[in-house]
Amino acid sequence: MLGRAISVLALLGWLLSVGPAWAWLPKQDERFDVQFVTPFNLVRGVDVVELDLFESTADQLEALKARGARTVCYINAGIWENWRADARDYPPTALGRNYSGWPNARWLDIRALDQLKPILRKRLELCRSKGFDGVDFGNVDGYANRTGFALDAKAQLAFNRWLAAEARERKLAVGLKNSLELVPDLVDAFDFAIAESCFSQGRCEALLPFRKAGKAVYVIEYTNQRRKMERHCAEAKDLGFQLIFKTKSLNGKLHGRCS
Repeated sequence: MLGRAISVLALLGWLLSVGPAWAWLPKQDERFDVQFVTPFNLVRGVDVVELDLFESTADQLEALKARGARTVCYINAGIWENWRADARDYPPTALGRNYSGWPNARWLDIRALDQLKPILRKRLELCRSKGFDGVDFGNVDGYANRTGFALDAKAQLAFNRWLAAEARERKLAVGLKNSLELVPDLVDAFDFAIAESCFSQGRCEALLPFRKAGKAVYVIEYTNQRRKMERHCAEAKDLGFQLIFKTKSLNGKLHGRCS
């Protein structure tokens, strides 16, 4: 009986590690696009569209689903933004240094998880109620930045794993944004990966554990220079990653994608 119980526990552990079988999971060959700034381009021929949680509407998601596209909501989990509807819900003691280039955005003390949990859970509920299929959490690498708090990798891993578990509990496919140094520790907890500028930084190989686990990797580079695009496309092909080229504002414009 003990041996059978151990086998059952091992099976459950394996199922948790490979992700939720009942949820949609992004595929590597599904054409990806990301747009945070309105007006959105909702007629582009892509399979997966990431939109900002607060800027998108349920009607827009219905229109995308009607043509067969899957949708991912963007939640800025590691940064407080004063223009968000729930900005006042954040405790002042959890607000740290300004996020570089954004005077109205500040890093969060992710160690204050008990205070952040209700806020982030509400965001996830909004994501699900609007009809999104997945979620991408932004700025989940505070430990590697000047946040104003003594964050370390242990605290970051705990925060990121909690986010992933909450997303999966709501049957949302969950993506890891950047956080390349933590990929080996987080690949089992997340269902796909999204990275920004990793080719221009020479760091994309860190995402290979996702591909080895059969999980999709989508990369965004912010350039429209033809030589750079051609070089990065060759690199993406070698690694088996999907690569698109966008403007830094992440509006509806698409500079191109690798064939």
